[in-house]
Amino acid sequence: FTPLSSSIQSTQPTKTMTISQDLFDETILENEECFDLPPLEALRETIDQFCQQLGHSPRQQQVVSGGDLPTIDDDENNNDVVMTLQSIPGDMAHLTLTHPSTPHGQLERENRMNFRNWLSLLDDCVGVDGVVTLPSPPSPTLTSLAADAVGAESEDVTIANNTTAASRTENNDKIAEALAQLATKLQSNNHDALPYLIIFQQSSSIYTLMSFLTTIIQPADNEHTINKSAPTKEEVYKLQILRQTANTLISILTSSSKENVKCTALRGEIRDLFIVGLNRLVGLLFRLFVAATSAGDGAANPKNVVLDLLKLSISAVRGCEGGKVAFVQSTLLDDSFVKVAAKNNNLTLCNTKRGGVQILFTILSNTTLKVGWEDDESATMNMMIIEATCQLLTTLCRYDDFRTPSTAGGAGGAAAAGGVSTSSAHDHAMEFHRVGVESLLVKVADGILNDLLLVDGEDADGDVNDEEGLAKKELLAAAVLTALRVLAVNDEIIQTMVALGVLPIVTKALRLSVTTNDTATAIDEEESSTRSNLLRKHRLAAASLGVIRNLCGNDEIKTNLCLGSSTDHQQVSISSTPSALPHLLRAMQLYPTISPIQEHACGTLAAMALRRPSNARAIIDEGGPRLILTAMKRHEENVSVQRQGALAVRNIVSRLMRDLDGSSGDNVASGNTTVEDARSAIRDRFGELGVEDVLRNIAGRHQGSVDEAYAALRDLGYSVTLTKFSAEDLERGSNISNSNVVGRTMMFGEKHNSNFRPVYEQSTGLDNAVDEAVSNFGA
Repeated sequence: FTPLSSSIQSTQPTKTMTISQDLFDETILENEECFDLPPLEALRETIDQFCQQLGHSPRQQQVVSGGDLPTIDDDENNNDVVMTLQSIPGDMAHLTLTHPSTPHGQLERENRMNFRNWLSLLDDCVGVDGVVTLPSPPSPTLTSLAADAVGAESEDVTIANNTTAASRTENNDKIAEALAQLATKLQSNNHDALPYLIIFQQSSSIYTLMSFLTTIIQPADNEHTINKSAPTKEEVYKLQILRQTANTLISILTSSSKENVKCTALRGEIRDLFIVGLNRLVGLLFRLFVAATSAGDGAANPKNVVLDLLKLSISAVRGCEGGKVAFVQSTLLDDSFVKVAAKNNNLTLCNTKRGGVQILFTILSNTTLKVGWEDDESATMNMMIIEATCQLLTTLCRYDDFRTPSTAGGAGGAAAAGGVSTSSAHDHAMEFHRVGVESLLVKVADGILNDLLLVDGEDADGDVNDEEGLAKKELLAAAVLTALRVLAVNDEIIQTMVALGVLPIVTKALRLSVTTNDTATAIDEEESSTRSNLLRKHRLAAASLGVIRNLCGNDEIKTNLCLGSSTDHQQVSISSTPSALPHLLRAMQLYPTISPIQEHACGTLAAMALRRPSNARAIIDEGGPRLILTAMKRHEENVSVQRQGALAVRNIVSRLMRDLDGSSGDNVASGNTTVEDARSAIRDRFGELGVEDVLRNIAGRHQGSVDEAYAALRDLGYSVTLTKFSAEDLERGSNISNSNVVGRTMMFGEKHNSNFRPVYEQSTGLDNAVDEAVSNFGA
């Protein structure tokens, strides 16, 4: 592990001219003295001056035009001038825009000065070579807390009683306090985090915290053993500092959907800077996991530090495509060390050079889950580690970085990850597939669901109805199933999962998520006990539906899931399963307000009906159309639900209509029933449920679902056309389809795109066209 000092030179952003708080305050006082302005006017004039210098319009002009800058209120009770922050320019957000002589202004300045002092204290611990130097371990009180944090006995820790040690103790106490203060000020639920985030970003403290990840001494290249002896007091303290550092970084890197856009953008930029530290983080994870495995279930096992580092990894790569690539492609310690350490500790490794893949495989294959419901602290910690590992795997295999790459060379977006505008999610899923991670996940899912079945009343023995234990295991099951879902990206992986027995497992999980009393109707209509039970299970329902939805990409498998290959819950073979359709529809009924469940359910029904008339008829017979349209009505503004719902309607109707035309040997029309009567019956079945109004007025008004709504209306036999027009048409106020409404997006109109294909179907002439192109190229 080399210091980060060399990396800082090339990765730290170029600092632009900024206004210091001292300069801002001096200008206010100067305006008061030189121009004889009252405090409020002096503050206003100062803001205007700096706005002009930074290229922003003066505050008065901004307010007149709609106001981008703050307005100022004067609190007469305490004679304090306070800024009401509507929207501050980014290059002024770090300033305290209050008068320095007011109580409020003085308090704000003191808080930010203390924040800068905490940063300086931590920076002073890092040398120019990037090496962290910590004083001796702190007082017994703090060390006892540190020992508790890593599971060590407090009485095993002592401290030398001399004057030098006492002074170093004070410094160490301040180091721990500084890390805690940073976490408090920078966490996403702090509404005042923006100025502190700007101060933090403008400093080099992110590199300081990355250097603090080396407080645990790393082995040299020729050191092939792990120290299995009890940790010294210094090692215990360093573990405590490491854990506090990890939690501080989590607070900085984790975004919240409730915080403002500026905070989210700043956290994204800081995550980009943290990319250079991910290789170090992967090595540290491996080192500590080996130590945790060798320590056994004893007092000094650092498993909770491993858990914190896994959570830090999730925060560091979420929303950062460059971070995902860096984590997966990182390298571990010297290869000989990895092999010898694994051999000495009986660890199972996989054959890969990818450090990120190796560490997740190692954790999943060497962390034992204890079957049963005993109150076991070690078993609970193992569950939490596997859950965090699955969440990290899910994040690595999911594209969630929708930022535009910075023109200044930032790492935002997919383009910055590898120079191309593509997601790495598929490549990462294939990396994990090559080492067989899905087999480990299927094994964990099967074991945890069998445990849950005990509480569900099947083979129950004694009182094991532990709500807290149930919630933990259901969350773990949901995390494992979600990891399986993001891995199921192609038919090869899906076939592998089926061969491992995933079909009965996901059906079992879905059945568990909807198991309740027979009279339960919906989560928002039940009494408190049943409602609490459903709220606890909804994540399991969404996760199992997500896996089933991806598995339905295979035609044979989706028929197996829809119609079932066995009549009861007893598994006949590794790929046999009872029908999942009744449980899927039950989930839609029980969780009508939870949009992910409704989206996954509609998407699964759409996939099941595609190219399978028998599946489409089963969906209709089970009451699927009513639940689909109910979901679309209830989630009018959710484009994903509208798109999947419209697609489900279209696929169900289209396949049955084609079946009536004789395109399949299994014809619906029989006896004296004509084809037209059968078509009319299908249309009436949907028409009675108000399908036309839903498709035209709800799904049809969203750009993300208009094409699917058009296709569904067309296949139902309704008169419908599709108009496409450009943004320039709206700007000119053109009269589209004889409408006098200007600026409204019209979904249906005079003509439609005859080339629109709502569902992918391979062209019959594709192979011939490819062969011809190849021959021409050869010629």
